Amino acid sequence: MHPLEVPGLLMSSWASRFKSTIKKNAIPINDLASTTTMASSQTLTTLFIFSLVSFSYAASGPPKLPKPKAIHLPIRKNQTTLQYYTTFESGNPEEPNIIDALIDLGSPSVWYDCTSYVSSSYKRASCGSSRCKKARGSSCIDCNKTLRPGCSKKDTCGVLTYVPYLVYYTDQVLSEDTMRVYSTDRAYVWFSYYIKKFQFSCALTVESLPGDHAKGLAGFANINISLPSQISSSLKLAKKFALCLPSSSESGLGDIFIGGGPYYMPPSIEDQSLSLVTTPLVVNPIATNPFFADGEPSLEYFINVKYIEIHGKRVAFSPSLLSIDKNGVGGTKITTMEPYTTLHSSIYNSLVKEFTKEASMNKIKKVKAVAPFVECFDSRTVPNTLTGPAVPNIDLVLEGITVRMRLYGANSMVKAKKNVICLAFFDGGIWPTTSIVLGGHQLENYILEFDLTASTLGLSSSLLLQNTSCSHSRVY
Repeated sequence: MHPLEVPGLLMSSWASRFKSTIKKNAIPINDLASTTTMASSQTLTTLFIFSLVSFSYAASGPPKLPKPKAIHLPIRKNQTTLQYYTTFESGNPEEPNIIDALIDLGSPSVWYDCTSYVSSSYKRASCGSSRCKKARGSSCIDCNKTLRPGCSKKDTCGVLTYVPYLVYYTDQVLSEDTMRVYSTDRAYVWFSYYIKKFQFSCALTVESLPGDHAKGLAGFANINISLPSQISSSLKLAKKFALCLPSSSESGLGDIFIGGGPYYMPPSIEDQSLSLVTTPLVVNPIATNPFFADGEPSLEYFINVKYIEIHGKRVAFSPSLLSIDKNGVGGTKITTMEPYTTLHSSIYNSLVKEFTKEASMNKIKKVKAVAPFVECFDSRTVPNTLTGPAVPNIDLVLEGITVRMRLYGANSMVKAKKNVICLAFFDGGIWPTTSIVLGGHQLENYILEFDLTASTLGLSSSLLLQNTSCSHSRVY
């Protein structure tokens, strides 16, 4: 399958000036963020019309599109729901549908709300087709209403799709259409490509999706129908993707890279891919996501936390909680759906005890709790640094040689109200399925590279240490 160029701004005599002007004309990925008011935009439609930064080929025999090194998608954070979204185009390129999709590391597939979806290139999948089998089609469905995307004649492939927060499944029409993506090299968006026959399920109603104008969900699970897997396969890229979750979208957007590095985070000139430490990804033999059937292995992302340290002192709890047993219970999972990390009660209680002890030694004053948080402190007694409040560091020591994820104050604390900061961890009870669920707040401003071939997680140190972050405008 060969990607096709997508018409954008026509640059006169562009083909003849290809080598000399490509750098000059390339537009920084997030440069539009500084000139667009987020509040006045319908999601990121204006902010993310990448046709303004794509190149068109002159009519008189242009050079062939180069093979992309990596694909870039933006991430924005909704400050009310604390969820992360990406935005992309789907359908007829002349009048594309702008899709805002909730990012879910644990979901296997992609689905849209097709209530207002219009595309002349849209197709549905038939029951029993190879596409239906690939997507784990569960039924043959039909629709007695006016035929349109998401409402097709009988013998249409239906797939069960998990709706987050409502914790139920809905039967949706398996569909395909053209998706438009953009290659990146360093700080720039380069060329636009078509992903033909991009597979998704099409819903006619979306209930309780958090966010301003969310139209669907983008699954990133380790399976061939997930968003990064489909893009990697179509463009023959390395089977890896990286996330850089922003703590805020007010000063710029976060990043999804599909296909690998380099990873440049302005204003730093360092290639972050060269300094990643790696730890193995672990397969949980039993799925913890309710989407999957009993007995199936998990497609979510687990890692081995060996122990936890606070200010260099090990937190006391049973090491068995950090292992996954034959029933899929225990271990550590990474998720973008939970705003904050939750811990087994015994881990949580020990962590809080050690943290408050160290905080007290540093003359950090404890104050009354601010719901939903329990352990809170007077921010006026805490110095501020590049990496947030100068509270005791929390280290997650991972499998591998000297591999640890150090959580500084920016990732361990949250401002609850004026002059009050709180420990951003929750008690998950004494019978959680997973002992440690690493939530979004703890992952912000780190680069997390998921290498699905090597089955490893690459992890950067906090980007705040380099006076940069995952929320930026890419200006070189």
